[in-house]
Amino acid sequence: MKYIKAVLFSLGMLVPLLGGAHHSVPAEYGDSGTPTHYIEGTISRVLWNNPHIFINIVSSGGEVEAGENWRLTTHPINVMEGTYGFRSDEFQEGDQVKLYGWFHLRGQPLFQIRAISVNDGPMQSTLRFSDLRDIVKGTLAEQQIIPTRNINGTSPARAGAETVRALGEMGYLDEQGNVNLPDEILYPDYSL
Repeated sequence: MKYIKAVLFSLGMLVPLLGGAHHSVPAEYGDSGTPTHYIEGTISRVLWNNPHIFINIVSSGGEVEAGENWRLTTHPINVMEGTYGFRSDEFQEGDQVKLYGWFHLRGQPLFQIRAISVNDGPMQSTLRFSDLRDIVKGTLAEQQIIPTRNINGTSPARAGAETVRALGEMGYLDEQGNVNLPDEILYPDYSL
């Protein structure tokens, strides 16, 4: 009986720790209606691991003071590589980055990445459902964001009913209701 009580006590102590291991991005950075912000900086450290990839930068401009230390947060490895097509070797210490994303709601120096440009390369999306919302709002082209590489054929449901309805009205859904964007959105020429 003592053994069973000890095991149950130990498990009881672990449950709160496990429960706090996962977090809600909207609770930390705002919901889908929260406006994005723009920052620039130099990569000081890359932590390409799970459960999330972190990139530390020293800010150089945008909507933050130069010289501040910021931690950029994003998806786990399988999502960044498989869904969005990023590779770890694309992010090196000393690289210059420009980003759209969200500040932490409680003022911590954390920034959730919406889209990223490395060394003046294209501004690449890290959030396909934000791509869909931004297409409807017209801000994807305004911010010169290249949408997610494999967005066509995916369900738009997580972008919200209003966005799905608007995409349908714009002719950007196929017969099954999946995303079907034209080439001028998928492969924009922002050099004009």
